Amino acid sequence: MMWCDTLENGLANGQVQVGLIDGDLGVAQALCPQNRLGLAVGGGAIVETTNFYGHIAGSGTLRGTLAVSKRTALYAAIEGFRYDAVLSPIASSAMGLGYTDIGASGQIVQTDNLALAVQGKVVLPTAFTLNQNGWPLAADLGLAAGWSPADNVVVHGSVLGLGGLALGGGPQFPHAGVHVDAGLEWRATPGFGVVVDALGGFGYTAPVDVFAAGVGFRGAVGEHAGLALEATVPLVGRERTLAALDLRFDWRL
Repeated sequence: MMWCDTLENGLANGQVQVGLIDGDLGVAQALCPQNRLGLAVGGGAIVETTNFYGHIAGSGTLRGTLAVSKRTALYAAIEGFRYDAVLSPIASSAMGLGYTDIGASGQIVQTDNLALAVQGKVVLPTAFTLNQNGWPLAADLGLAAGWSPADNVVVHGSVLGLGGLALGGGPQFPHAGVHVDAGLEWRATPGFGVVVDALGGFGYTAPVDVFAAGVGFRGAVGEHAGLALEATVPLVGRERTLAALDLRFDWRL
């Protein structure tokens, strides 16, 4: 029996789901297909007092997962509300609909304790109030894997290629990069788990976009509901965000 078959409550699974790029580009999806609906509230901040600059972003995101089979799942998420504020001598802010992403995951290898999947998603430029003169379109595609050496432990990793460009009348600015992730999930009890991740991003905006650490605390509430508090903290690289944080509620159908 594969470890996915032991997930019988609302406890979240997979790597830390807090991305540093719009639409969580470069974040691998959970390997275990489940029917879920969820709501995530979160945001991130850049604070540079010496440069008299700050950036605050917050959003409320609706998420859904459809298990097409025991190996395949479809994913979708939309930021139903997003607020962005730039704090500088010339300040600006935007509030409204955010980005939408649609993706899929399909396991190509599955044994009792090992899974390997092809995953990918497209991030659509639906943040109309934020992007008024250009429409950023992006996608990722790659491999995600998980290995369970014990009933309550999963070691996971992913390698995803990223690509993006701007639609509209101006320059397209095409760019590409890669995100790699390695982490560990531990289910301390059937209703409580911890996940830690190490993330590296390269080439998308700079030779070294980011080295970051991720951590999450996940709990199950009854047979169907789950709560998760997760964060990603950049440590090295061009990425200027101090930290990104999500509080997520999921309901397993």
